[in-house]
This record gives sequence, C-alpha cells and structure tokens, in this order.
Amino acid sequence: MEFTPSEAEIWSLRGQHEFQKNELKQAETSFRHALELGLGEAYYWIARCLLAQNRLDTALEFIRSTFEQGSLPKDYAICYLKLLLLKGDTATIEHLISKQSKRFSAAQLHWTRGILALKADDPDAARTSFYKIKRPLTPGDLPEAWVVYAQQQMENWDVSSGILGLKRPQSFGFSFAEPKYLKQPILQRLALIQQAKTGEPPLTPSDLRRGDAATQEAIAALAILQLAEQGDYHNAAHALLNLGHRSPRLPELTALRPTVLMLAGDQALKQGEPKCSETFWKPLLSEQPFNPQLAVNLLTALELNESDQERQRLVTRLLKWVEQNAKQHPENWTGNRLNLTLAHLHCRLADAWVSMGRYRAAIGSVQQAERIYPTSPEVIGRKGLLAASEEKHEEAVKLLTQALEQGCRYEEVYGVLLGSLDELNNPQAKVEVRRRFGKYFGDLNPEAEIKFATWLDALYTRTYAFFSRLVQPEKNPDPPLRACQIFVEAVQGSPTSGGKVSLNQEQAKQQWDALLDTISGEPQIPTLQAIALCTYLFAKREKGIAALINHYTQRLFELSSEFPQAREAHLVVLAVKETNLKKLESPIRSYLDTMPQPGNALAQIQLQVRRFGWSRNLISFLEAALKQEPQNPLLLLARATTYPLSMPQYEELKQQGFEIARRIQDAKALQAFREEQAFLNLREAQSIMPNPEAFDNFNEDDLIDVVEGMLRRMFGQQIPKADLDRMMPELKRQMLNNMPDFMEDDEEEDFDLDAIFGKTKKRKRSFRDL
Repeated sequence: MEFTPSEAEIWSLRGQHEFQKNELKQAETSFRHALELGLGEAYYWIARCLLAQNRLDTALEFIRSTFEQGSLPKDYAICYLKLLLLKGDTATIEHLISKQSKRFSAAQLHWTRGILALKADDPDAARTSFYKIKRPLTPGDLPEAWVVYAQQQMENWDVSSGILGLKRPQSFGFSFAEPKYLKQPILQRLALIQQAKTGEPPLTPSDLRRGDAATQEAIAALAILQLAEQGDYHNAAHALLNLGHRSPRLPELTALRPTVLMLAGDQALKQGEPKCSETFWKPLLSEQPFNPQLAVNLLTALELNESDQERQRLVTRLLKWVEQNAKQHPENWTGNRLNLTLAHLHCRLADAWVSMGRYRAAIGSVQQAERIYPTSPEVIGRKGLLAASEEKHEEAVKLLTQALEQGCRYEEVYGVLLGSLDELNNPQAKVEVRRRFGKYFGDLNPEAEIKFATWLDALYTRTYAFFSRLVQPEKNPDPPLRACQIFVEAVQGSPTSGGKVSLNQEQAKQQWDALLDTISGEPQIPTLQAIALCTYLFAKREKGIAALINHYTQRLFELSSEFPQAREAHLVVLAVKETNLKKLESPIRSYLDTMPQPGNALAQIQLQVRRFGWSRNLISFLEAALKQEPQNPLLLLARATTYPLSMPQYEELKQQGFEIARRIQDAKALQAFREEQAFLNLREAQSIMPNPEAFDNFNEDDLIDVVEGMLRRMFGQQIPKADLDRMMPELKRQMLNNMPDFMEDDEEEDFDLDAIFGKTKKRKRSFRDL
C-alpha cells in the first residue's frame, strides 16, 4: 500500500513551508530527511537553503560532490550549472556541456548555452536557445522570462512588450484580462526595466499599488526619476514624500531627496501653489542643519498660506540664528549688514504679529527694528503703514513712497500707498506710483486699466434698458451725463420691441439748451456729442427727430473753428448716423488734409464710431490709407473693427497691428489696443447680464429663471446644449449659493457682480486693521 503524499514528500512540503517563513536551518534539516528517503528534488532545495544563508561555496561543494558521485538526478543537474554560473566559473560549465553533455537534458543545455551567449554579448543567440525551452527547469523557473530578457537586450521592445502584456488588446477603453506581467514578480521586474528604458507605457497610480513591496518601491522610484528628468519636480516631490522618509533599498533616492524637495518648492511657488511649497520645505528644514536661505524661502510660502503661527516661529528662529552666527562669524557681518538684516527680520516679525491680531506686539517689533536701523527701507515702510492706520495719509504717502524708492518690496506697503492716495483723491499720483513701482508687485501696465466716462459706458451698451439705468443713479453728473439724463426724463411711454423710445422733443430741447447755456467752450463738445448720439441711438424716427439730431450736430461743427477736437467729435457723429456715404466724403477728406498724421486721425475716428454700432462707412478711406501705410498699427486695428468679431479677419488684423505696435513700442497705438479690449470686455459683460427690466418687481420666484438665462448666455456658445442641460442644475445651485440676498439688501446698494461670479475671500489681517 502506498500513501499519498509519501513521507519524503511530506518532509519536502514541510521544508518548503519553513523556507517561506525564512526558517532556513529547520528547512535544511527537513529537506535532508526528504533526501534520505530518496526524494531527488531535495538536492535543489538544500542548495536553495544554503544560498539563502549566503553559503555559496558550501552549496557548490554539496552539489559538485553528488554530481561527481553520480547520485545527482539528471532532472536536477541544472543546479550544478547554475551554482557554477553564480561562482563565475564559465570554463567548467563549457567543459561540462561539451564533454559530459549526456548528463544534462536538452532543455538544460539550451538554457546554459543561452546564458553563456548573454555573457558573450550575443543576445540573438541567447534568444534562439531560450525559445527552445518549453518547461521550467527547477521550481519557480519561468522560461519566457529569459526570452523577454534577451529581446530587451536586443532592444526589441515591441516584442518584449507583447510577451509581457504591456500592450494588450482593449475593448471600449477597458481590458478584461489581467496582463501577464502582473502574474509573476520576475515579469513585473522586467516590465519595470522596460518602462525605465522606454517610458512606455506611462506609469499610472494603479501601477504603484501592484506587486510586492520591493516592486512597488521600485515603480515609485522610477516615477520620481522620470518626473524629475522631465523637469516636473513638483509631482516628483509628492511621489517622494508618499514613498516615505527613508528607503533602505534605494539609498540613492534618499540622497536625491533634498535636491528634489528644494527644486519642487521653488517650482510650486512659481506655479501659484504655495501650500505645496510649504509641504516640501518644512520637512527639509527639519531634516538638515539649519539653512537660512531655505528658511527665508519657506517664509514666503508661509505668508502666502497665512500660516501665521508657523511664520512667527520661523522668523523668531531666523533672528536667533543671525544673532548667534554674527557672534561666531563676525567676518560675515561687516558694515551695516547685521543691523540691516535684524531690522528687516523684526519688520517681518511685526507682519506676522499683525496677521495673528497681536497688534501691540507688532508695534513693539517695529519700534525694535527702528532702534536697530532707523533708516532701513523696511522700517520706513512699516512706519508708513502705522501712519496710514492712524489716517495720517499725507505722512503715510511720504513714508511709503520713500520706502519703495529705497528698495522695500513688501506688497502691503504698495497697496496701502495706493489706498492713501485714493483717500487724498489724487488719481494722477496713483497712476504715477503704479507706473514706477507696479512692476515689482505684478501690477503691470497701469494704463491698461481703462475706465470710460459714465455717459460713454451708457451709450456703448446700445440698449435703452441698460442706458437708462446707467445714467439715472448719478447725483452730481457732469454735463454730458446730465444730457443723457435729460433724454431719459423726456421719454414718453415704453420702449418698442426694438428698444426705441418716443421722445418729448420740446421738453428735451428746452432742457438741453438750458444745460448748454450753463457751460461754454470746450466742455460743450462732449455734451453736444452725447445729445446727438443718445437721440440717434434710442429715439424713434418720429417727425422732428432727424432735425433735432442735425441741429446739435451742426452746433458741434460750429465749435471746430475754435476747438480742433470738435472736428473729430463732429465726424464721429456724422459717421455713426449718416447712411449716405457721399455726405461723408467731403468733410472726412477736408479733415484729413489738415492733419499731420492723416492715417492715425482716420483710425481714431473709426475706433470711436465702432463703439456706437458696427459700421462700414469708413472702409474705403481705411483701405486707401492702408495702401499708403500698410504697417500702421492704428489703421490695422481700425480696419479690423469694420469686421464682425466672429469673422477671422477681425482677429487677424488686430493681432497683426498689435504685434507691430509692440515691436516698435508705439504708445498711442498700444493704448488704443487696450481701449479696444476694455470695450470688448464691457460688451461681453453686458451680453451675459439679464435685461434690467427683469429686475422690475423682482421676487424670489423670478431669481432662478434669471440665473438660468445668465448661465445660458455665458456658456451657450462653449458647451453643447445637451451637456449644458445636464449641468444646469449644479451650475444654478453654485451660482445661487454665491449670490447676495436681493430680498434683504438695501435698495440703494450696488449690484455686486463679484458676489455673483466668485466667492469673496476673507481678507487677511494687515496694518490697516491697527
């Protein structure tokens, strides 16, 4: 009677279990019992146990003696060849396979010849040998792993990728079978080698969760190195931190850690993600000897993140380091460097105290800084902030300007200076400050912040509903705005479907004439222009309207003999209202003949005309001028505005003109491009707003409909209708959550677009709160 498994097999199974538990001595004893009972595979397992104990010579001697005695079974003769390979004794191997080949199986000989070919740098021959092996030679062997390895050595990446399953067929974007390389650790490692060499396929988050711990760590390390090689230090640092503080298997990666984290923090800061900079730099600061430059960099991130307590602690630590270093190495702190640095740090400490609401401590830090170095730009700047907090704005402007001139680059100094100039109602000085210092604080091109006069803003809407509401709230209007208000007050009845209104001409004319009698000279020019344009744009074509427009247009022309700018204003009105081009030709040519730069003068007229409606009246003049001056940026922009915005010619001509203006630094042309963009921004904002009449008798039930209309105007051209319909409930929810409560707001309160289109950010504490 035979028992299954046999006693020898039981001992072998027990030894394998002990081997897996790393109980190597016990495993070796169990395998020797199996060997005594005649189990041939025990030779293999005993050799494995000895190798696992770093006893290669003992294992080789054990197998050699059994081989020479003839007691090593042929199926396990490969053990002898493998141990000789590990020992590096290729001469003995070559002698054995040539002189005693009959003692080895064909598969063992193919494998050995393949290995020798690899060692001889002949992967093609090795591949041929490995392809002939059809079954494992010893437990755990994987013949195709050697085929893959040989293909990789030949750089046959597509072939090896196919064997590994890296490029597996997919259906509808999903794979239904587990790729082969996931089934065996050795194939995982080969796939990892291929990915390292070729970058294909890209690593995914799921890759980092596959395989054993060593493989996962290797994949993570590879991802880190690839990201760093691509210059993506930011994501490389995140992967590095996820890997853990220390990697005993990858000491080289540990050595790279400081460099990667340092570069990643810089990159994250430039990308506008200071929280990540803080994440990278804080551990780096604690892991190494104190690095003052790193501490200064981290301070910037902490300030942006409003990590106020951390910021205060770090400034205090920096102060102590400077004081100690100055005592230990006075040669590094010659001249005024020490006092200047200490004063600056005390100012930074004051900033931190203010952010934490510790105002007394902040004032104390400023006073300490002043005692150390009273003429420091940082000290002067903080004194200016204190003056502004006490509403001593003239003193604040003097101090803050002096600080900026001497090199202070604290953003609050700049911001408070602008605020103090607002308090002093000095817009010209504010523009000058922005021009001089704005570049240091990301406030570029202050001239680009275009603000049109209110009466022009209202006319640019080209819609009576918007126009009437924009001109009415002003309590102290200038003459042209008052002219627009008179128009609204003289309107009779409701607008037509086309937005035209009936005007009480007698009332309007009487009040306009009275208004004009109160002003004389140049201020009459915009007033007459406002009268003519609002009447043309919004009044019904009733009897007397054309004559009324012509009357005020003629009065505008009469001013041109005394004020040259009146001629341009007159021509703008003519070009807007005139439909008979012949009536335009003579006055336009007469005007251009008198101008030193006729091309620019013509362009300025067209750029104003286009704001009151799309017009092609001046095209022939513009084309003729462009033949004379094809590189004139103003003319190119003016010609662009004769096309609808949706046509490619608009953008092409506009871009061509802008590039020329920028290249030659034509200030007037660049300003015209800024004004064009400001006008387009106004029109875009108007296009998404609901009709103001929607807010008449407004109640909560109407709000959802108004919001949906706004959203459809905002996104209707960008998102397919089906997708927009699906997204609409969530979009409405988000917008409604951010809208003010119209039912409770005071009726006089301004309509806050910021509250609708973006959450307001809580302002951090500053010296203004003192």
